Amino acid sequence: MHGRVLTHPNAARHRFRELAMLPEDAISLSEASLIIALEEYPGLEVVRYLSRVEEWTSLIRERLEGSSDIDRVLDEINKLLFDEEGFHGEAADYFDPRNTFLNEVLDRHAGLPIALSIVYIEVTRRLGIESAGVALPGRFLVRVTGHWGELLIDPFDEGRVLTTVECQEIMNEVFGGGVRLREHHLRSSSNKEILGRVLAHLKSVYMTRHDFQRAVASIDRLLILDDRDAYELRDRGSLAVRLHQYSEAILYLERYMDLMPYAEDVPRVREQVEYLKGWIERN
Repeated sequence: MHGRVLTHPNAARHRFRELAMLPEDAISLSEASLIIALEEYPGLEVVRYLSRVEEWTSLIRERLEGSSDIDRVLDEINKLLFDEEGFHGEAADYFDPRNTFLNEVLDRHAGLPIALSIVYIEVTRRLGIESAGVALPGRFLVRVTGHWGELLIDPFDEGRVLTTVECQEIMNEVFGGGVRLREHHLRSSSNKEILGRVLAHLKSVYMTRHDFQRAVASIDRLLILDDRDAYELRDRGSLAVRLHQYSEAILYLERYMDLMPYAEDVPRVREQVEYLKGWIERN
């Protein structure tokens, strides 16, 4: 750690807010993902990791020698990332946060589908290829689009191009064959939606571990992406209760009720808010 500058969590949170306010096509998935990790790793050198992605992209570009043939482009990407660098899917411990934090994924060359997809998207975009994430149930994929049409790529399976039949097979593993693949299952995810899925997974990891402070940090950043997400407001209020932050809990739960006045749990939430207000008055 000698000579390394530590970043205060508030500074990381401020930068994440700045990135979230940018127009959709101006948001760097790699930078935003590293800023998410920065709160957990205050000594993380964001620029160094971004440079690594740039170096891989430059090497692929050199090998392409000006070719824009999509088959050759994908072959070169896959050769570098999966054959030479050894990136691979890590499913042994779905709830290990290291498989989600981009710095860890870039260091260990292993991660969950969404983390590997972020790497793939960032490389393809730097090569001038239109690409987006696809949140297929059971597997996060990458769609690349161009004059050739569009292709669905599975970075979790070494960049394999998938057919719709194979996408249905992935869904069958989730739903037991009871759900047919529809167009909405292959909808492109926005950059903010991808970041939201990263944070939602981290929230789930920390809730499973009963690490409520880190779960709160994940929800707070989800609310930066969408401050009208009623269910995150409700969960944030519930965690505030667990952490004995009763005034905060009241604020979040009241915002939830304002947004969801007819939700089934509103009577219970209202009763909880009244109890908290009474407790504060008595103490």
